Amino acid sequence: MKKKSPGYRKPTYPDGINMARIVDEMSLHPFGWRLGDLAEYLRVSERTVRRYIKALEEEFLGEDGKPQFALQRWNEEIRVMRAPRPREDLREALPASIYHLISVHLSLEYFKMLGHNVVALSVEDVFHRAEAKLTAKQRDLLRHLDRKFYTAPWAPKDYSDKVDILEDAIKAIVYQNVIKIFYNKPGEKEPWHYTLHPLTLLYHKGGFYLVARTVRHRNPVYFNLERIQEVKLLPEKFDYPKHYRPEQMLDGAFGIFSGPAKTFKLKFSPEVAEYVTARKWHRSQKIQKKRDGSLVLTLKVADSEEVRSWIRSFGKEVKILKP
Repeated sequence: MKKKSPGYRKPTYPDGINMARIVDEMSLHPFGWRLGDLAEYLRVSERTVRRYIKALEEEFLGEDGKPQFALQRWNEEIRVMRAPRPREDLREALPASIYHLISVHLSLEYFKMLGHNVVALSVEDVFHRAEAKLTAKQRDLLRHLDRKFYTAPWAPKDYSDKVDILEDAIKAIVYQNVIKIFYNKPGEKEPWHYTLHPLTLLYHKGGFYLVARTVRHRNPVYFNLERIQEVKLLPEKFDYPKHYRPEQMLDGAFGIFSGPAKTFKLKFSPEVAEYVTARKWHRSQKIQKKRDGSLVLTLKVADSEEVRSWIRSFGKEVKILKP
């Protein structure tokens, strides 16, 4: 009697490797893996991915005999989903709705630093809408959300009198409007005015900065938000630069980049060596560990007060070898 063939084409060796990758890496996608993204990752067609999932559905079964993988529609998208593993009650997987609410909560904490402006109120509205969709049991789990997930800003500045400026800056960034600002420079009696292409609202160490490109210069510069006295939205639009990255404005842990780079070589005692190595201070850092437990940290950063203040914070536990 002729044996009935399975409902999918017999996998080849490369197919087997790809299916093994799906099984191994699905844990990195708790909300599922978009069909198109998975196909691109494996460098195969979506049709081939569907064939993989069909094979896994029929051959990769759990202890309960049920398929461990399936294609499902989620938020108007087709995603590869993995069935939740049987767990004890204390290790029950959190539903996606709770993760969504936590994400919105953390976003709200960020925008509250801007004051009660339109963006903060909008995020708060999204939070309440998402919360209303939770079950009573899920809402009970998140009763103390503001204490379970807490944001501690570093010496935050007060922007209560800058709400209008913040909202105009946000609007200009989103709609890519050219703006004109009036800016108080340190030591100047009269405000300067600049015509800008606003690129980023940057939050750094308790303060907000507007990163923008002036019409006269291609390189972005930053403006302290508290020094901006007025923002005027102009009708002109600008094209957002393709190769601009906001991280280019930051000098690692030492603040916003300013001035030419200088090489610092610092020797730290064994008492603080673990603390120093546990952190990424700057992209240029090089660490050389010594036999006595001490280490030498080499950095190429702008010579700023932030850098020198950071060095002084270690007191006698650090020795400056260079400069």
